[in-house]
Amino acid sequence: MQGLFTLDDDNKRFYRILMSLCIPIIIQQLISTSVNVIDTMMISSLGETSVASIGVANQFFFLFNMSLAGITGGAGVFISQFFGKGDISNIRKVTGFSTILALVLSLVFFIPALLIPTKIINIFSYDPEVIRLCTEYFSIVVFCYPLIAVSTVFSMGSRGVRNPKLGMVCSSVALVVNIVLNYGLIFGNLGLPMLGVKGAALATVAARVIELILIVGYVYFAKKDYILRFSLVDLKRLDCTFINSFLSKSLPIFLNDSAWAVGTVLYSVAYSKAGTSAIAASQIATSTGNFFIMTAVCIAIGASIMLGNELGADHLDRAVTYAKKFSALVFIAGLIFGALLIVNIPLLLKIFSVSDVLAPDITKIFIIMGVLMALK
Repeated sequence: MQGLFTLDDDNKRFYRILMSLCIPIIIQQLISTSVNVIDTMMISSLGETSVASIGVANQFFFLFNMSLAGITGGAGVFISQFFGKGDISNIRKVTGFSTILALVLSLVFFIPALLIPTKIINIFSYDPEVIRLCTEYFSIVVFCYPLIAVSTVFSMGSRGVRNPKLGMVCSSVALVVNIVLNYGLIFGNLGLPMLGVKGAALATVAARVIELILIVGYVYFAKKDYILRFSLVDLKRLDCTFINSFLSKSLPIFLNDSAWAVGTVLYSVAYSKAGTSAIAASQIATSTGNFFIMTAVCIAIGASIMLGNELGADHLDRAVTYAKKFSALVFIAGLIFGALLIVNIPLLLKIFSVSDVLAPDITKIFIIMGVLMALK
């Protein structure tokens, strides 16, 4: 903690780089989290069953997204270090290999969600209406999984080469598309058909298509010499030594993030035993809690990039100093935003139109989330 807030040259450099990385990352994460929150807010007007059906599908997506974060997080470690060394060839090899892994992972989740959605839904609920609505939602939204896989690789990779604005801009456009189509397709506005839960799924897929087109368009067409622009030549250069090195460092990150996701989803399974209302309460609380913890997560993402760059450039002492500062900063951010979550509980209950029946349970969940946020 000592010297964390002093304005010497080292701290000025530290915060200048951190802000240049974290502000675009925070905006992008804010946008990504807002999509989930906005979907939940709009669907909440259709009733608890609709919210619960979206919540079940989102739990499955959360497993996919965290597993994907494990792959891209491991890739980010290599990309940031290779960027520190100025090794463009290996950066492109990492990007290409992680794209393949991300697409394979997306199919692992895509196929069962499309072919046996009922078995997945039954882990959380046997309510016939939840099963019907969730199946309708799954049948459409799963098509965005491969799109998200590719977009995430390039977005996370761009952060590693200190271009976080790419993901921010593309996600901003996708958010606008998602909100407009949600408004039109869920409620039948703007001359569009009223599709309810199906409309939310279609809006999500459309937004992800736009996001992917923008990212790939930038990497391969707008900026043809972009550092992440891999080709078949780069993929052919992959060998056993490179793959083993990549997996040895990335596999622990993948397993950690996946295990974290499984543990989190098990909470939702426990909530589901209390019925459809409890699933809806969990969905509202989880989507909102993720929104509040976002700043600490983004500081951690910025930390991984900055530490990787310094390690790649062999600035070991500076990397150790930065690590100590980041440990304090993420804890402080967790304390602040945990307190904000608790203070804003009455407002959040109004925003989500929470019924008197659900309000006590959601309030308890919010309080527990707020208290534990700094540790999380």
